[in-house]
Amino acid sequence: MLRNLKQRLCYTQVFAALGLAFGAAASGRALAQVPGPELFAIDPRTPLELWSAIDYLTRTGQSEKAVLYLERFSKAQVDDSTWIAIRDRYGAGSILRLSDNAATAKYAEPLVTAFTASMRKVARSPERVARFMKELTGGPVERDFGARHLREAGSHAAPQIAQELARTDLAADARASLLFGLGQLDRSAIPGLATLLEASNPMIAASAAQILGSIGSSAALPYLAYPAAAGANPQLKMAAQAAIARITGRPYASQKQTSAQILTAAAWSYHRHQATFEDDPPLLWMWDAQTQAPQAQEMSRSEAEAMIGGRFAQEALRLDPKNHDARVAAVSIMLDKAVEKTGRLDFATKNAAAFNAAKASGPAVLSDVLKTAIADGRGDLAAVSAQALGAVSRRDQLTGRRMHPLAEALLASERPTQFAAAKALVELGPTARFPGSSLVVPTLARFLVHQPKPRAVVIDSNPSRGSQLAGLLVDLDYDSELEVNPEIGFRAAAGSANVDLVLVSYDLFRPGWKLPDTLTNFHADARTKGIPLYVYGPIDLPIKRPNIGHDYPGIRYLVQPLEAGSLRRQLRVLPRTLTEAERQAYARESQALLGRIAADRKSPFASDLSRIEPILAAAAGAPGATPPLATALGATPSPDAQRALADVVLDRSRNEAFRKAAVESLVASIERFGPLVSAEQESRLADLAKTSTDGDPSFARVMAALERRQAQAPATGARR
Repeated sequence: MLRNLKQRLCYTQVFAALGLAFGAAASGRALAQVPGPELFAIDPRTPLELWSAIDYLTRTGQSEKAVLYLERFSKAQVDDSTWIAIRDRYGAGSILRLSDNAATAKYAEPLVTAFTASMRKVARSPERVARFMKELTGGPVERDFGARHLREAGSHAAPQIAQELARTDLAADARASLLFGLGQLDRSAIPGLATLLEASNPMIAASAAQILGSIGSSAALPYLAYPAAAGANPQLKMAAQAAIARITGRPYASQKQTSAQILTAAAWSYHRHQATFEDDPPLLWMWDAQTQAPQAQEMSRSEAEAMIGGRFAQEALRLDPKNHDARVAAVSIMLDKAVEKTGRLDFATKNAAAFNAAKASGPAVLSDVLKTAIADGRGDLAAVSAQALGAVSRRDQLTGRRMHPLAEALLASERPTQFAAAKALVELGPTARFPGSSLVVPTLARFLVHQPKPRAVVIDSNPSRGSQLAGLLVDLDYDSELEVNPEIGFRAAAGSANVDLVLVSYDLFRPGWKLPDTLTNFHADARTKGIPLYVYGPIDLPIKRPNIGHDYPGIRYLVQPLEAGSLRRQLRVLPRTLTEAERQAYARESQALLGRIAADRKSPFASDLSRIEPILAAAAGAPGATPPLATALGATPSPDAQRALADVVLDRSRNEAFRKAAVESLVASIERFGPLVSAEQESRLADLAKTSTDGDPSFARVMAALERRQAQAPATGARR
């Protein structure tokens, strides 16, 4: 028995060695497990020998022992021929199997990446492509063999295809076989083949159209659309029309979409990141007129989307200059690319050419650019398009039954979009109220004081359920709070400028406001109408409560999430955390705009300043307050506003320019609204007016205003 056991161990070693050399162990029963590296009669050294050992061990349930060889393999110089040998002998599954065991899982991704890169490099080599191109002119078996291998090259076969199609000595039957074989390629070859449509040689261009039609993928339609409708080459035009008919299965003359519509839809798909690329980073294929061959240029995904999408939009406009949708797509793509380079702040200055081009498109186009940008969740694009729209709009266009797109943008989820819209509306200088005008001042107030993190309010009568959701919001980097009382939750959202999101449970069962009451108040109040609000509950909530979306436009549904990933997907667009520099810039601009509103008593926005008095007072006590903020407080008929100004006047440590403005605004407020400062403040002001020895006239000026108004109080009733 001992002798038999020794023989079996010896046979195991021999079989392993054979597997090492020939991969014979790839089929059949698993061999007996024996300990340690001595499993193999010959210690594996070369990359191929190492992989043979790795394959054997992982396939026979000995993955832990494969780690030693994986370490050595990972450090080895593995050339392309070795990867090909591994693929041909063991298959790609031999590498993928590594992820099935914890001991070897960490090696799977880097090895798969290296394997894939090597296979692509080999498959795309000009020599290999040329070899299989020759097979296409043979018999059916050779054609199938050649096409199968050319598919691995994708668009990288295009240069050799162009070269072969340009041959004048190619017999008619050989050319037919070639075109038939190329028609067996798949959609990965379309971008490269599409460049052949631009060839000056009519035969090459028409042949490329024929090949694209034979491949039969709808991905080729945008490339064929323009030459089919406006091609100067009659041969190409007919071939492109026939290709479209073959792909769609209906005659070209009775297509459901025009060529301009096909191109416009394709432009939007690239703009919205819906298009796919075979390579990462993407390759942009272009026809090189000098070499008369396709050339590939590597670029970022964003650049590729802008280049291809912009081209399709421009081609659609050449076919149909009045195509509004195509023009909106073209301007959206152009602006989006420009703002990506320079950022949204100071966009008009940093990228004047793009900004002026956008303005030239007119208000109708810019209105839809703004609307689609908001719908697509592209905050930066929406912000700069709102700025451009404001520059080409007129104040009389704001009035009417429907909200102007700039007013609608005040309800967008992205704060930069809200600010750009509010700024544009103030700069238009309207003289009368208009739909949405009550949202402007509360929107600007949101930028006076800004927390480092976005803030959310959860309203739920069930503390356990609400706490779970509030915790998920924290996981998404929100500063969240839970309120079980809807009325208190409303006040928390309305009384702060920093709430970015409100989530309300469908089931508000405690005494007080029910769901309709809560939604009505949020929807009616200008301070909360612009805050994104979701009603959350079971998955069938929209069916059980369809009236919610109808009665309260803009309110969204949310299925009660169990983990942060689900919540993130349903929210779609999360508010971006502003940098400190951005917060300071927005705070300065919002103070300037509110000061401008306060200085113009005829402004339709002036009466809304009293609604944001707590926020104005809080901003006055914070660093970074500027003179226009004092002007806004001075125009607010509120005791707290006047007292906030008095606090600034009494605090000699404050910025000199702001304190000086506070004195002027406090005097103006007293004369306009009467003395509203507290008795304690009045006493301190009186003492300082008498005892100040440094020549500061501030206290004396304020006291003089107080005394004048107090003297008038019995006659006018101005004292409050």
